[in-house]
Amino acid sequence: MKYLGLYYSGTGNTKRVLKFTKSELLSRGHLLDEIDVISNKYVDLNQYDGLFIFYPIYAFNAPKPIISYVKKIKKLNKQLKCVIIKQSGEHLFWNNASSLHLSSLLKRRNIIVHNEYHYLMPYSFVFRHSDFMACRMKKTMEGLIPLDLNLFFVSKDVHPKRYFLDRFVSFLFRIQWWGGRFNGRFYKVDKNKCIKCYKCINDCPAKNISLKDDKIKFGRHCLMCQRCVMYCPKQCLKAGLFNAWRVDEPYTFKESEYQKEVKPNFCKKNYEKYFKAAEQRIKKGE
Repeated sequence: MKYLGLYYSGTGNTKRVLKFTKSELLSRGHLLDEIDVISNKYVDLNQYDGLFIFYPIYAFNAPKPIISYVKKIKKLNKQLKCVIIKQSGEHLFWNNASSLHLSSLLKRRNIIVHNEYHYLMPYSFVFRHSDFMACRMKKTMEGLIPLDLNLFFVSKDVHPKRYFLDRFVSFLFRIQWWGGRFNGRFYKVDKNKCIKCYKCINDCPAKNISLKDDKIKFGRHCLMCQRCVMYCPKQCLKAGLFNAWRVDEPYTFKESEYQKEVKPNFCKKNYEKYFKAAEQRIKKGE
C-alpha cells in the first residue's frame, strides 16, 4: 500500500512523529511519501491508498498552513481514508477540537477521517519541559504508534471524545492565526549576542524573517512556531509580547537523572492520566 503524509512541523516534534510512523509503515511493507505543506507541492491524491496528516496543535486548532493546503486540494474521484496524527505539550480535552474544521474540509474533498491520534511531545512555547519528561513523551509516542496503526489496518475507526462547546472554543482560539502575525512583528534580536549566522532567516517556515540594511527584520507572516527562538545558537531572539514563554535550545530527548518537572503542578492530573493509560496499553500490547 502507498500512502501520502502531509505535515507541518515547527520545531521538529511533528517531524519526529512522522519519521517514526513512516518507519513503522515501512516495516509492514507500506510506503509513505511525505510532503511539507509549506512547500506548496501538490500531487494527485487519487494515486494513493490513504492519507496521513501530521501537525502540532496551536491554540486548539490545526496550524494555518495545514488548513490553507487542504483548501487547495480538488475533490477526489474516489473516497480516500485519512488518519490525523497530532501532537501537543499537554493533554487538555479541548485539543480534541483541533481537527473539527480540518475534518470538515477534508470531507468536502471526498477524504474521510477514520482514525485520529494525539500524542504528547514537549513544549516549544509556554515553558520548557525537563529532559526526563521530553524523553518519556517520545518513548510513549513510539510505544503507541504501532498499536494505533494496528487499529487502522484492521479497519477499527478511532475518534476522540467530543465535548460541549468544542466548535466554539476552536473557532474562538483561531485568533492565534492572526495573533501570530501581530506578535511576530515585535520579535527582536539582541545585537550584542547575534553572530550573524542567519539561521533564523534560512529556517523560518513562513519566510517571515529577512535581512535589510544589514539588520534582521520580522514581517507580518509569523506562525509563532518558535523555530527561530529555539534553534538560535546564541539565544539572542526575543519572542515579542510573549517573550516570557520562550523556550531556548532544542530538546536532546536523552533520559536524564534530573526527573523533576519544571512546573510539576501544571496539568498534573492530565499528564498522569495520559501516561497511565498509554503505559497500560503498551504493556498489554493492544
